[in-house]
Amino acid sequence: APLAKLNQTMTGQHRVGCGWGILGLVAAFTAAAKGWTFSNLPASNPNAASGNPMKGLMTSPSWSAWPYLQTVPSSLEFYYVPLNAIMNTGPTDFSGFTTYLEPKLADSASRNMHVVLRFWLDYPAQPTGVPQYLIDGGLTFNTYTEHGGGQSPDYTDENLLSALDAFIAELGNRYDGDQRIFTVQVGLLGFWAEWHTWLSTGAGDTWIPATTKDRVITSFDAAFETTKLQVRVPWPAAVSKPKFGYHDDSFAYSTLDGPANGGVTTPWFFWPQMLSAGAGNAWPTGVQGGELRPELQGCHTWSTELSVFNDNYAAGTEWHQDFQLCVDTTHATYMINFCAFSGSGYSGSELMRAQEASLNMGYAFQVTNIVAADSATSNAVDITVTVSNVGVAPFYYPLNLVLSCSGPAGSTQRSGSGVDGITADSSSQFVFSAIPSAECEGDVTLTLSSSHAYPGRPVKWAQGSDGTSVVVTLTPPSTCTPCTLGQQNSPCSSDDDCCSTCKNNGKCDAYTETCTSPPPPSPPPPPPSPTAPPPPTPGSTMGGGNGMGMG
Repeated sequence: APLAKLNQTMTGQHRVGCGWGILGLVAAFTAAAKGWTFSNLPASNPNAASGNPMKGLMTSPSWSAWPYLQTVPSSLEFYYVPLNAIMNTGPTDFSGFTTYLEPKLADSASRNMHVVLRFWLDYPAQPTGVPQYLIDGGLTFNTYTEHGGGQSPDYTDENLLSALDAFIAELGNRYDGDQRIFTVQVGLLGFWAEWHTWLSTGAGDTWIPATTKDRVITSFDAAFETTKLQVRVPWPAAVSKPKFGYHDDSFAYSTLDGPANGGVTTPWFFWPQMLSAGAGNAWPTGVQGGELRPELQGCHTWSTELSVFNDNYAAGTEWHQDFQLCVDTTHATYMINFCAFSGSGYSGSELMRAQEASLNMGYAFQVTNIVAADSATSNAVDITVTVSNVGVAPFYYPLNLVLSCSGPAGSTQRSGSGVDGITADSSSQFVFSAIPSAECEGDVTLTLSSSHAYPGRPVKWAQGSDGTSVVVTLTPPSTCTPCTLGQQNSPCSSDDDCCSTCKNNGKCDAYTETCTSPPPPSPPPPPPSPTAPPPPTPGSTMGGGNGMGMG
């Protein structure tokens, strides 16, 4: 499970490094020939990344007015927008962008919240969202009574289709790449703009022709280059385009079939449809999300179902899939959940599981390795940082790794792009080469930076105390170059600064870069003992005596 992955212990291994002592985060570096690897990086901490931008559970300020409940940290807000709130009096009337949409985007931005948008024409039990000028021009409708009743416009009408083309083009012209918007759901067609007109009688099955769906996809594709797009179903015209992701608005209810659904196979469920359409691997480039099925949110008085976070939720039975399994399978980044932010919300174990579920969606980045080594450039260092994504999805906009440090000669900042390209359960290395040692002798700080994130809500690491940065400390490079580094008590030159006080008689300890005098010479061995005279020989004369040695 992602939480287990987030709580894994990160380890490295010590090896000798040339010339640099790196002491940050309790990891002490010493001198040697190749490089140093940290062994004590900040511990994994999912909560450090709480409230990260563009992920997790969310609600709509239209449903729960701000300030709504925030016991489950949120960074996204959802807006359902009727098309006639944007264009109403004619095919070039887009005054609603200024009068209706802009105030909502501004309000969300003031809270450092990104926005998910969906525009609609037909919301059951609500007045029509069709522009008035189309109604006045003779647009016809199909009336229905199910789902609270409503009127479904004629999706073959050329005036309506031209209006949709014009609206989509203007939407892209104004808002493609807008920092405030996380994703735009294609919407517009069908009940709740969910691309279906399902009625129990089957009467609505043909109300939206395939050609209309193709045309809407084509218009969105032409209008947007930067902002991510989502479709309710894996429509063929969208599947072939990496910019499109998908949203499952009956999440955990009709997401997974087979064993996850009590053994019942249901081909029209969301994930079987995705696999059948060849869209099972759309998540690395297209945002996946949706809405937790309202019955399974747990606060609606019209439903007797328990929430997916309840101790007694019947996970693994028909219409009751396990929430985390659905997230892991679909690589979901966000999920609408009205009940998490309404009234008293969740409490006890339900609240804990909802908070955990919000953290476990989308991306989660950790620094899992740092290596520093002498650069090929004199008096400089190369630093290699490994960043891992232990979440279930990537970050969908440009995201950089930023290295900042300072020293007596000034400061330096380097940025490496491509963190957004790290998909789930994968890592990438970022090499910062030839950093002048005199500009990087103090703390080295690693942060994440995205132009699509608000300054007030930066992307945080899923590790350490608060996730804002990973900090290490570098000491200056060695000046002991004439020594044979990496070998204790190696000979050194009399010109070596490190060993100058010892002159030619000194030894340079490459580990501490201090000089020690050589041990005093051993005392000379004692002179050999005199050789004892041989014993006397019988008959010989010694000392003038008689032959018997006696006077």
